[in-house]
Amino acid sequence: MPVQVIYITALLLFIAVLPLPAEFYNLLKIVAAGTFAWGAYRNFGKKIFLLPIVYTLFAILYNPIMEINLAKEFWIPIDLIAAAVLLATKNHIAE
Repeated sequence: MPVQVIYITALLLFIAVLPLPAEFYNLLKIVAAGTFAWGAYRNFGKKIFLLPIVYTLFAILYNPIMEINLAKEFWIPIDLIAAAVLLATKNHIAE
């Protein structure tokens, strides 16, 4: 996955703390779930044990098919943590 996709996903996660229309959050879930699923796939064969589990949990959390509905005040810290995790571990996902 190109590093630009990781930066775009992190930017969308940071923007998600603002009050935006529901369509934005639907797009965010698709993009974030795909990015985290790819990160989990890329890291399951490596020796870092915790990273694929974290990516998998975020992929499940942002799953657009079986949505997890939480209040906005719960999503804000989750979005910020997810963006920080992406930026901190971008070298493990990027090709």
